[in-house]
Amino acid sequence: MNPSKQIQEMERRLLKAMLASDVSELDSLISDQAVVVGPDGRLSNKIDDVAAHRDGLLRILTMEPQEVTIQLISEGVAIVFALMKMQGTYQDHAFSGRYRYTRVWHNQGRGWQIFAAHISPMPS
Repeated sequence: MNPSKQIQEMERRLLKAMLASDVSELDSLISDQAVVVGPDGRLSNKIDDVAAHRDGLLRILTMEPQEVTIQLISEGVAIVFALMKMQGTYQDHAFSGRYRYTRVWHNQGRGWQIFAAHISPMPS
């Protein structure tokens, strides 16, 4: 399978895991070194991200891709730009809207994992 198809499959797995709060799958898809910038601008890491799903702080009810662009930087690095329409709750506060995701996927020979991500709310 070519790298672009591999990334499409990884994105599909990630979407499914986020919707189901599948902590085991998220743990395998996110690098231990990952850094995430959330929609509030705060930095977090894999432990924080997975814990939010495990502890029920984040519940994603719907997540519909509006557009996805994949850029292969090298054989082992890809950047994904995605626009998602979402609904859910975070710390018991409802949210809905469109969010722009940027994810850096890296393959160090053990499979693709997210090394960096940034999430921004889109204006209405």
